[in-house]
Amino acid sequence: QAKAAAKQGKEAWDGQVMGGWVEAMASLYKELPGRLQELNMWTLYEQAERPLALILGQMEQQGMQICPEVLEEMGEDLAGKIAKTSDRIFQLAGLTFNLNSPKQMGEVLFDKMGLTKGKKTKTGYSTDADTLEYLAQEHEIARYILDYRQYSKLKSTYIDGLLAIMNPATHKIHTSLNQTIAVTGRLSSTEPNLQNIPVRLEEGRQIRKAFVASPGCLLLSGDYSQIELRILAHLSGDELLQQAFINGQDIHRRTAS
Repeated sequence: QAKAAAKQGKEAWDGQVMGGWVEAMASLYKELPGRLQELNMWTLYEQAERPLALILGQMEQQGMQICPEVLEEMGEDLAGKIAKTSDRIFQLAGLTFNLNSPKQMGEVLFDKMGLTKGKKTKTGYSTDADTLEYLAQEHEIARYILDYRQYSKLKSTYIDGLLAIMNPATHKIHTSLNQTIAVTGRLSSTEPNLQNIPVRLEEGRQIRKAFVASPGCLLLSGDYSQIELRILAHLSGDELLQQAFINGQDIHRRTAS
């Protein structure tokens, strides 16, 4: 009964929240068209942003197909690397400690091993990535710690994390694509962020192989070629810059010459 009441309460709360959104949209509908026209942005909204919102909604609903077997196999591989890397760190340090505790790590690196101290934090000396990159020149343990953190993040965030939010029936992930978060105007991806899968390590690049085309479909990758400079060439009217693009020249070499 308690669970049923809690569920009913949540549904009522969700209904109130949704009702609030609908009421807000109704109020904004009266105000925003005039504001957008004053700012000369109505055409942008009507011809670009509003049609795009519908397309993004369809994309979110359609979801992104993944191959769970690839992720599960990678998870096992990463678990082995995490264990092996941990053992090597403990061997070099001469003791075991909590690798996820910056405080304990600082005590081992700086107090016990006497490595060069960097910037001070509230809990001791920093063991952030920049500090460890610097310390790697001094002792190999820092490189192993960096690798451990990368492996752990890949496994927890991208392997375990993606499998946890995957629809078990369709093997699809439904991210949110946002039009108005990035100040540059680009799309952003949240819950989960599919635009930030790390590629520094080979293991990170391998995760992308888990994203596959749905049955009967193909994945197509496209990117703009120096779009900002092309816009600059158009708006400035600079003939040399325009000619470089028309002739397919390397624009940076052309500029340097």
